[in-house]
Amino acid sequence: MHLPLALHILIHFILAVLAGWLIGRHFNKIKLGIIAGIFGGFLIDLDHVLEYLFTFGPHFNFISFFAGQEFLASNRILLIFHAWEYIPALLIIALIFRRRKNIYIFLLALTLGGTIHLAADCLINNYLPRNYSLIYRASLGFSASRLLTPEQYEENFGPWPD
Repeated sequence: MHLPLALHILIHFILAVLAGWLIGRHFNKIKLGIIAGIFGGFLIDLDHVLEYLFTFGPHFNFISFFAGQEFLASNRILLIFHAWEYIPALLIIALIFRRRKNIYIFLLALTLGGTIHLAADCLINNYLPRNYSLIYRASLGFSASRLLTPEQYEENFGPWPD
């Protein structure tokens, strides 16, 4: 499923707010839940900015950024926040802090927001869930051409590299 970027972003924002609201409502801390849900399910995409800065340094160009030029220029997909590995780690940390209600709620909403974000990305971007594993991407050297099928690569990056 290929969606316009604005719709993709809107879906992430709505799902992040919903995830936070669900956790917040359960614990009667709706504002805290929504804030954490937005961090986990929407602001997770700030790693795209980091990816751009890793590739081009401080020379930021919005047109290049929104065109995903950082991936084309580097042929890498690092995206350090987009990783399933954080989900169990955050749940364990939440359990450690379960007696500190606000921290516990924040971590649960953060985790649910992140989980929903990654699942939505799998569906929207038509990528296998393993592509959102930091360990898996590292095992392939974060190489876009090794992570994606030729069709996915050409759709997102242009001609398949020779």
